Amino acid sequence: MTPFPNSAEEFKKRLIKSTGLTESMVSAAWPEWWSDAADASPSSQADLRFTLARKLGLDPLSLLDDEAPKFIWEDAAKFKNFRGDMQAARPAISSFGIAFGRMLIHGLPQYTPLHELDPIGLRKSILASRRFVDLTGLIGFLWGIGIPVVHLRVHPLAAKNMCAMSVRIGDRYAVLLARDANYPASTVFHLAHEIGHIARGHLSDGGALIDMDDPTERVEEVDPEEIEADEYALTLLTGYPKLEVENTGAGRGARQLASEVMRVADQARIEPGTLALCYAYTNKDWATAQKSLQYIYERPLPVWEGVNKIAATQIKWDLMSDETSNFVRALMGGL
Repeated sequence: MTPFPNSAEEFKKRLIKSTGLTESMVSAAWPEWWSDAADASPSSQADLRFTLARKLGLDPLSLLDDEAPKFIWEDAAKFKNFRGDMQAARPAISSFGIAFGRMLIHGLPQYTPLHELDPIGLRKSILASRRFVDLTGLIGFLWGIGIPVVHLRVHPLAAKNMCAMSVRIGDRYAVLLARDANYPASTVFHLAHEIGHIARGHLSDGGALIDMDDPTERVEEVDPEEIEADEYALTLLTGYPKLEVENTGAGRGARQLASEVMRVADQARIEPGTLALCYAYTNKDWATAQKSLQYIYERPLPVWEGVNKIAATQIKWDLMSDETSNFVRALMGGL
């Protein structure tokens, strides 16, 4: 048997089928230097497999023949609110996330060692220069202390049901956001929730924690780590581990809710969209709260663009190889 019995195209199809990774993810990881001429070169075929393995979190030796590809970090992640029969998907999500988190951390060498991320202390630091703890302010603070935050535009699995993910490598961390939104209120809670997991020590070294469901829409939480992360997020965003918000004005519609939260936001030092989501959780009225966001914000904008534009200015691209930087940029939507 020759070392590489299949053409690169056949290998690509087999890789997608056997791992469950999306075609878009494998294509993003595919090296730009690859050409039809490389198909006939055993050394190029080997380089192709090692390149893909490094980007996708695969054991490179498992790609050198026809055996089933193996993920390196199959059991290195905690999954929260993982529903349905997706046991086979866990290795792909965790291994990809850890591999990608390592790349991001490598591109941000300066960091502040974290002994404790107290939510009140962090809140005070951000409020010293901003009206609220909002998405831009929180992201800026995290990049400043060496925690990269990006929003995935290419997903490892066809079912885009991952909400967010945090990764730990030694005493370094990275956060991957994955849930699309046109308003920042839910995204900043997802990010604060992940920081809660980090601050409360829920991640083991070399591992990851993956939140599958949107924590802002859960009716009741029983997982103690999720409760801790929720309370941390609320304390960071509002100053309180629990916050009940009632609409006390005339009427109960979305416009009235928007008017009320914008009226009290400055005094409370709480971002209006965050207050609207607190109202939704208190009253189990998500429809009104979601509709109110169109009156709170000037216009809907893809939140991922703002997140990744910040990331593009913070990553030290010169510390990455061209191969790695092209992959990272592709997963960030080409920014």
